[in-house]
Amino acid sequence: MPVSTKNRFLLLYGSQTGQAKAISEEIVEKAEKFNLTADLHCLSQTEKKFNIERENCVVIVTSTTGDGEPPDTAQKFVRRLKKKTLPSNHLENLNYALLGLGDSNYTNFCNNGKTIDRRLEQLGAKRFYESGWADDAVGLEIAAEPWMESLFPAIQKFLSVNITTSCDSIDTSCRTNQSGSNENGHYKEEDRQENRLESKTIPDLHSDDSSPSITSLNEIIKPVSPLDNNCDKTTEVTSSKLNSRTNVNNLSSSHLGKSGSISNTDTDNIDSNTNINRTDNSTLITKSKLNINQQSELQTLDKGGCQPSLTISLPPLSESSVSVPVLSAAYLKLEYLNDETVSLTEIPLQNGCPMPSASSEITMARVTSSSVLTKEEAVKKTLCLKLNTEKKMMEYLPGDSISVVVENDVNEIEALLKRLNVLKCADTTCSLTVIEGTKKKNPSVPSHIPPLCTLRHIFTTCVDIREPPKKALFRVLVEYTSDQGQKRRIQELCSKQGAAEYTQFVRQPSLSLMDILNAFPSCIPPVERLLEHLPRLQPRPYSVCSSPLVNPGIIEIVFNVINIPVGEGRSYHRNGVCTGMLDKITQNVQIKGAFQEDRDDDLSNTLEKLAINDKIQVPIFTRTNQHFHMSDDLSIPIIMVGPGTGVAPFVGFLRHRQALRKDMSDPELYGNTWLFYGCRHEKSDYIYRKELEDFQSTGILSQLCVCFSRDNQLQISPQYVQDNIRNNSTELSILIMEKNATVFVCGDAKNMAKDVNEAFVSVIQSYKGCTAEEAKIELMKMRLHKRYLEDVWT
Repeated sequence: MPVSTKNRFLLLYGSQTGQAKAISEEIVEKAEKFNLTADLHCLSQTEKKFNIERENCVVIVTSTTGDGEPPDTAQKFVRRLKKKTLPSNHLENLNYALLGLGDSNYTNFCNNGKTIDRRLEQLGAKRFYESGWADDAVGLEIAAEPWMESLFPAIQKFLSVNITTSCDSIDTSCRTNQSGSNENGHYKEEDRQENRLESKTIPDLHSDDSSPSITSLNEIIKPVSPLDNNCDKTTEVTSSKLNSRTNVNNLSSSHLGKSGSISNTDTDNIDSNTNINRTDNSTLITKSKLNINQQSELQTLDKGGCQPSLTISLPPLSESSVSVPVLSAAYLKLEYLNDETVSLTEIPLQNGCPMPSASSEITMARVTSSSVLTKEEAVKKTLCLKLNTEKKMMEYLPGDSISVVVENDVNEIEALLKRLNVLKCADTTCSLTVIEGTKKKNPSVPSHIPPLCTLRHIFTTCVDIREPPKKALFRVLVEYTSDQGQKRRIQELCSKQGAAEYTQFVRQPSLSLMDILNAFPSCIPPVERLLEHLPRLQPRPYSVCSSPLVNPGIIEIVFNVINIPVGEGRSYHRNGVCTGMLDKITQNVQIKGAFQEDRDDDLSNTLEKLAINDKIQVPIFTRTNQHFHMSDDLSIPIIMVGPGTGVAPFVGFLRHRQALRKDMSDPELYGNTWLFYGCRHEKSDYIYRKELEDFQSTGILSQLCVCFSRDNQLQISPQYVQDNIRNNSTELSILIMEKNATVFVCGDAKNMAKDVNEAFVSVIQSYKGCTAEEAKIELMKMRLHKRYLEDVWT
């Protein structure tokens, strides 16, 4: 019998990194406003906490991971759903809505969500609301927010919830235009006036030494009626009268640098010329001091020469009423325990919380070498790390990836703690508990944060401070911003009307929490409120370029050290979180010119360095859903495409094949092996050159096709790997269409992988004499049969 409780619906999530869970928790919070009750469970709890066969109304939010795979938490649910023995009416009593999360940079966009959606329909389930597909390539919120807005009226309609208490008869956005007239025509004039709030009338909720009270803007507005209050899930904020004269909402021009950034001269902000990973703590802290006593003013700017930026708003947005999200309930309490001590070294990484995509326990691998594969003049610095796991052998195959458990940069953490006015107590033992009586549904301390540790430990190992803050966090920052101009701008950036500017000025330049705090110096949020919203610090995956047959117990990874300059709202220089960490901890033992002719000159010195510094360790684990593997049959041809560090797994392939070939009874059966490699400059960043050429000379590699995108000024030779693929179309088409070759592509997902895909479409099209669409279908068949495999990243 279906579960039937008035106003109740089952809410399920499948999450790999926490995104789907966070969206589901937001649905739970909002459901109550619509007189609905969400029964929230992870998909991993199927047949334990819920049975979907017994449900009537279900909402599913699920992500996709790997090569279109379900997240680990959804594996069992999907596996049971796919059983071929299930009849076509198995779920005939089920009605559902589904939101899939994915990234359109990958071929199998939202594949898991679409698979579940399709299978539910095959088993007789019916949609009561259209499925949604949120794209992380442009921002999940762009699709997720409007999908959620209309979800609640759809649930109400299906469950026949009384519309007098649920407002399902009107548009939930309830927007008010500049003149104050409601665009939907549902409010009287006096209602409109009460439902608008001018930002300058918001009381200053912050004092210098105490945490501000947690007050939602909705609490300041007196609702006109239950209907209006339940309908409007956002708060209307009109443009301040202070800026109606100038039509520009900005920080004081005396405090602004170019593009509206905070001037270093006036705020002593982080120096744009300072490399945050190459300065000592005292330097960075000095550079990050912020004079929050200087209140910004709204002043007239020459609109002809002014452009909107992170801190500057222009009409029409600056003159519009904006709808901001409801303030989330505070639920964490931080307490300092001055008389207690805690041994941080004994605390498991991220409190022992299971690592996403982990197929093994965490192993502390010893760094045995760190080699710089590029020359000094190269645009990017490429490192090769050898990690010794002999004490705890890790099983892997060439093509697999490992994950590195990362820490945030110590200097960046020091600056952030200083900015939040908690540096003095950063190393004091503290505890996090749930606030008694909080209004948050099902509150709990995040499982990746130890209940007893220090703030420095939390910010260093547990939470992500680099990911652009979500709108929900911006909404919290509004409450702790004392300057009215800054408060208004933060409201705009988290509003529906400011969605495009949030994307342009926050998400696209990938601003960090520190960047936002630097841009709005009067914003001083309590640490607890930040910890409620900061996501978990995720491990970083890296392709293995070694073979267990060649060097057992050694795992080799290759990566570019990511360099992120000042600009576009970024207030300080930074390196990639993980690549910067690995570069920094191995700085003193790095071998330069490791694959050049003079490699052996410094060998003795290097070995001496390593002997002294043999305690450099990196926490790693192997990953699930590994499909980027060669066949055990060496007669099957393989075509490898890996520009830049995308060549890493193919070096492992070739080393492995070389070892296996020695045991072949008939080496003549060894299949064709092609590698397409590319980089900017032949002389400065052609990594693994000698080894690849050796593979070719010994027959391990049949064809080595290389190209250099910046060396060929006349563009006579191929510039990119896709050009070389087209130039070898005849030979490749025979390998693919007649000899059953497998294609492997590794590297950039945004551009390279798509261009290579189109190149192979062209190869198939030329061979078959068919249309491009028919060739795409042929390539899709190859993907389905695991003959076209990708290991790509954004």
